[in-house]
Formats: sequence, structure tokens, C-alpha cells
Amino acid sequence: MTEGLWAADATALWTGVLTSVSPCPLATNIAALTYISKHSGSHKLAVLLHGGIYALGRALAYIVIGFLIVKSLLSAPAFSFFMQKYGNQVLSPVLVLAGMYMLDMFGRGFEGFNVFDLSRFKAGTGWFSSLAMGGLFALPFCPISAALYFGVIIPLAAGNSAPFSLPLLYGIGTALPVIGLAVALDFGLKKVSAITGLAGRFERYARPATGWIFVAAGLYLGLKYIFGII
Repeated sequence: MTEGLWAADATALWTGVLTSVSPCPLATNIAALTYISKHSGSHKLAVLLHGGIYALGRALAYIVIGFLIVKSLLSAPAFSFFMQKYGNQVLSPVLVLAGMYMLDMFGRGFEGFNVFDLSRFKAGTGWFSSLAMGGLFALPFCPISAALYFGVIIPLAAGNSAPFSLPLLYGIGTALPVIGLAVALDFGLKKVSAITGLAGRFERYARPATGWIFVAAGLYLGLKYIFGII
């Protein structure tokens, strides 16, 4: 599967972006950045700096989780051999199911649980507070983020023997919209409704488009590697 690593890289990066603008993670990011903007002091670039550190915390959490899971799987010779031989066959139904989920073909579920309290992060605790906030807020997976991360990124990383690079690209993808929100706040775009509206319109079109792409890619892999038609 090494010849398709570039496609896996692009998929991981784009999936991270899509995860970050989905309703549940987006709501968490906006709440965290709004809190940061109120407690970052008067320096003009403080919100941008702490927003970037918060995004780094989220990315690091995804990288660590992915690396540990994939590395432990690849350390088992039987699993490694299985993925090298049958990785494309396994990935085919995974992509189809993930795409169907993104297209709401299984019905709309809950949007996740906000299990962390912003009041725990006190004002004036410095950059480590923003880093810890990002890492902790990445842990409560919503249905869409869990489906994309554990259903797409982890199998891709295992199939391509890339326990670090693909979770890293996914983490970068989740960080990019967060940094964009921080830039918006830094330049005075304080109306959360306006930010939510822009991201919501993006997600409304990007999510179904990505869902159909996943379904098409899964069908292609199935026809080629399972049925040998293509």
C-alpha cells in the first residue's frame, strides 16, 4: 500500500479538517477559544498565540493515541502480515461504512458529551493551560470524530505502517480551523454566531462531498482487491 501513501496523507489531513468543523468539536473549540480570548490579557497576539498552543494540544493528543494504538497493532507479526496482505480488502468496507455514516444513512445520533469544565482552566496560568485544555478537549470523541478517527485514520495508519505520520497529519488538519478561529478572534471577530455560521456552511457541503468520496473509494478498492473486476 506504500504507493498509495500520498492519498492516505491527503485523506488524513482532510479528515482532520472535516472533524474540526463538525458540530460537536466545533462547539468545543469555539467555547475554548472564547474563554481564551477573555483571559489572555491585553496583548494583541495573545489570543492567536494561545489559540495555536490549544490547537497543538489537540494535535498532540490525536498523535499520541494513534501512535500507541497503531504501534501496538503493528508489533504483532500476525496483524502486520494480515494488513500487508489484506489491507485494501479491509479498508474497502471501512471507507464505505464511514462514508455512509457521514451521509447520515444510519440516522442522526447524539452529538457527544461536554465532559470538561472550562472553569478548571484559570486565568493567568500561561501557555501550559492552553496546551492542556487542547489535549483534554480532544479526548471526549463525538460520534463523527470517533467514526473518522478510529474508523478511517487508524486503519489507514496500520495498513500503511505509518503510526506517526498519518495521526500527525490528522492532528494538523484538526488544528488548522482552530488556528483560523483564533486569528478571527485576534482581529476582533467576536461574534460566535458569525464564526459558527461560516464553519457550518462549510461543513454542510464538505461533509456529504467527503462521504460520497469515501463511498466511491471504498467501492473502488472492493471491486479491485476483493472481486478483481478492475
